Amino acid sequence: MDFAIIRKNAEGEYLKVWNAISGQELVSFLHNNIVKCADFAGSDELVITGGQDKAVRIFDVNRPDVSTTVVTHAASVRSVKWSSHRNVAISADTGRQINIIDVRAPSVVKTLEAPENIASISLTSDGRMLSCAAGRRILAWDIDSFDLVKDFAVEYDVSVAAINPARTRIVVGGRSDLLIRSCDFESEKQIATHKGHHGPVHDACFSPDGHVYATGSEDGTVRLWQANPGSEYGLWKTRKI
Repeated sequence: MDFAIIRKNAEGEYLKVWNAISGQELVSFLHNNIVKCADFAGSDELVITGGQDKAVRIFDVNRPDVSTTVVTHAASVRSVKWSSHRNVAISADTGRQINIIDVRAPSVVKTLEAPENIASISLTSDGRMLSCAAGRRILAWDIDSFDLVKDFAVEYDVSVAAINPARTRIVVGGRSDLLIRSCDFESEKQIATHKGHHGPVHDACFSPDGHVYATGSEDGTVRLWQANPGSEYGLWKTRKI
């Protein structure tokens, strides 16, 4: 299944869930304000959402007309993610606050603070490490201990930061220069720069095997990049000349 966020004029804002294979619309969740983000919460039956009204909500696809507000942020909600490793939801607002939420209670079990206003948060594919792009800072927390394991500054505004499954690489999107940068996780040094998007990059994630990462931009495109350019992988083939 997949998500789409669609404006419905006077009725409000709908989050729609679609079958990603057939394209069939499965269910709609009505909100009274702009929906900014959504994720499945541990199964295909629970959906967690966040938006302009500062609330993080959980919906059951079997009862789409009923929602539970699990937390209200001080600012509008920028991102919501589900960690399958810890079975917790993670929400970040446009200020500096990140909440770790036990959806069973539901309650906030931990609050993290970013040093600058948050642009986005990302999880590794195994749900064990949380990364955050905030101003010109890149941060990462271990989800088991919630210890801050990475915090470094760059010379450009960051829109997204995603870590590969092996914890060796960080992909960073530039907010204003539109560049995609690849940095070494340990040394924090930039090792590659890529061009391609014509608008700010708002999301990025690695494939579970770490060989490919995807970036999504305001230009309306999702682009796939090789983590190790020049190697054969999927549709990428080498040619002998």
